[in-house]
Amino acid sequence: MICFDVGWAYLADYQFWNERTGIITAAVAVIGLFVAWYQVWAARRESRRATAYAAYDGYLKLCIEHTTFASGDDIEITNNPEHYHQYKWFVANMLFAFEQVLETCKGDKTWAVTIKHQLKRHKWHLEMSSSAERPEWSDELKALFP
Repeated sequence: MICFDVGWAYLADYQFWNERTGIITAAVAVIGLFVAWYQVWAARRESRRATAYAAYDGYLKLCIEHTTFASGDDIEITNNPEHYHQYKWFVANMLFAFEQVLETCKGDKTWAVTIKHQLKRHKWHLEMSSSAERPEWSDELKALFP
């Protein structure tokens, strides 16, 4: 039989595997540790993504409810003092949602582009607003202000 000629039969020997039990156990443990670490990492990433999507979804719902505010039309918004007062809260809510997105998805260029596009619509208010200059907003968000 050829397996006896080349030494393959040695692999079927109980003694061979018994001598290597410690090494095999350690290798399986390291592989299991890697798999567990990857699952934790993937769960965190998905949790962050879900948080970002929920925050942005809240902002989009607010946009649907207040399409005038979402458009950022300064003439239409400032013509009515009550609308302007509500608009300020709309912008505060928007900035808070964007800050949550940026915090949970640090370094994600896609979110930065999306947020910057939305902020451009409200440039006129951000430029004249004192809240945009205050330190209550993160530097990462302020860097995206137009």
